[in-house]
Amino acid sequence: MEEENSVPTKIGMIVIFGFFFNLLWEVLHSMLYDWDKAPLVNDIYIYIPRIVFYASLYDAFWMFFMVMINSGINRSFKWLYSPQKRDWALLIAGGLAIAIISEISATMIHDEWSYNEYMPQVFGIGLTPLVQLAFTVVLSVYLSTKLKWQKR
Repeated sequence: MEEENSVPTKIGMIVIFGFFFNLLWEVLHSMLYDWDKAPLVNDIYIYIPRIVFYASLYDAFWMFFMVMINSGINRSFKWLYSPQKRDWALLIAGGLAIAIISEISATMIHDEWSYNEYMPQVFGIGLTPLVQLAFTVVLSVYLSTKLKWQKR
């Protein structure tokens, strides 16, 4: 009989999966941002650290935060083994809320980045960043429930 992953292992899996899914997402949708408008710079030495160390780690942190909040609401980490509809709904709502706040702050208040003409927008917020965190946290939690870490 296979042994279930421990809670720290499951959380680690979620954060690691989340980092790499968000890294892939960031690279794929980076063409929808205006890299010729400050403060973004069309330079590989700016692009790589910004995507890897800023955006993807930021997203992985928020995924960890959402797992902790949901565990606090459940008063247990047991939900990580068999998430229910409520857990999925909270993760999606949390991902959307964080994305909305982050994008409004970055694009409308602090002018950290802007979208180019190809970015579909919903109420002035880019569609791909809007759904990114909700999608990647759900995918990461789902995979953590299906995959087992093998001890050697």
